[in-house]
Amino acid sequence: MLKNLNIDHKTILKNFSYLTVMKVLNIGIKVILAAYLIRVLGNEKYGLLTWLDSVIQYFIMIINFGFNIYAAKYIVENRKKTESINEIVSSIFIIKTILFLISVVCIFLLGQFEMFNIYKNILLLFMFCGLGEVLFPIWFFQGVENLKPATIIVFLSRLFLLLGTIFFVKKGQSITVYIWFFILSSILMGGLGFYLLFKKYKIKLIKVSFLKLKTYFKESLPFFIGRFLSLVFNFGTIFFIGKFCELEQVAGFDSSLKIVMLGVIPFEMLQQAVFPTISRTKNKKMLKKIVFASLVIGCLVGLVTYLLSDYLMILIGGQEMLQFSPVLEFLSILSPFVALTFVLGTCSLVAFGFYKEYNFSLIFTSIIYILVLILLYFFDKLNFWNLIYLRVFGDVLMALIRIYFSFKKKTLTLFKFN
Repeated sequence: MLKNLNIDHKTILKNFSYLTVMKVLNIGIKVILAAYLIRVLGNEKYGLLTWLDSVIQYFIMIINFGFNIYAAKYIVENRKKTESINEIVSSIFIIKTILFLISVVCIFLLGQFEMFNIYKNILLLFMFCGLGEVLFPIWFFQGVENLKPATIIVFLSRLFLLLGTIFFVKKGQSITVYIWFFILSSILMGGLGFYLLFKKYKIKLIKVSFLKLKTYFKESLPFFIGRFLSLVFNFGTIFFIGKFCELEQVAGFDSSLKIVMLGVIPFEMLQQAVFPTISRTKNKKMLKKIVFASLVIGCLVGLVTYLLSDYLMILIGGQEMLQFSPVLEFLSILSPFVALTFVLGTCSLVAFGFYKEYNFSLIFTSIIYILVLILLYFFDKLNFWNLIYLRVFGDVLMALIRIYFSFKKKTLTLFKFN
């Protein structure tokens, strides 16, 4: 069967397999860690850890600056031009390093505010996981359509984190011990990726003019703005639950969301695997089949998650987490919508050059989310369940906007398979 596949399909299948393994390892180990840390640290400390992580993720997004989406396209378009590749890689590393240093300064300043002052040292320490984000060139491996090295590196770094946590993070300890292992695993991942980039692909860091850096910065800026704003309802929900509700509820929401996101891993991996090929071939027939399959399988995944919600919550956090099974039941609605969001975002809009429409879906959804959030605050309705309802509303709205643009720009038509 594999012999009958054309070269594009073989490449997609290979990359999809590696990306799926990578993401399963990444999210799967996070789920195992969550189950362990909830039992060892307790719901409140785990909730605090998750809340602090939600703050750090904004700065991680600043460091990545949209390159994890857009830089892969640079590599695809210039993969046979050695000088261009060296310039692209050098530019991205320089920009990400500058953004990391700016982020550290921002975290220091953030720690001066009363809300964060008590946690300023932990936040500063946590921020150094950004070094791994600076160094790990997932965008390069995706662009050259060779994700095997990245998968191995992610496995080794996550295994290090898992074993370090199990052997050294015990009951009664502070969350700092875990954060140290998290930082070291991130640096390990980034360091191995950085080394392989230069060892295997013979990349050379070169001097890049300020004008060139400015060009790459400006071209990725719309992607950064969109992704950064979308983070508002991804990690913003966790942040606001921690701020206006209880830390135990943070643990309940985070655990439920991790289970849902574990179920949609194949769709995230599929869009990443297919994206370089569709960017190159503009194959609409392939896209239609992927969208249809994502919708159907997403509905099935959501249904299974809903039916097994009690069992899954007990599995991840014990009997204490059973109180949050209604949260998981409601969040299971997200599965088909998130599946469509992944596929339609990169493979339907970005791959066909509709960058403005892609960013509009992110920016518009985030603005609506923020406006509703403000209204809830002023009407004293900012509670646990309303924040969850708002989170689901945001994802559904984004999926609908991307469906609309995909049909309007005719990257998708009626589902006819010939």
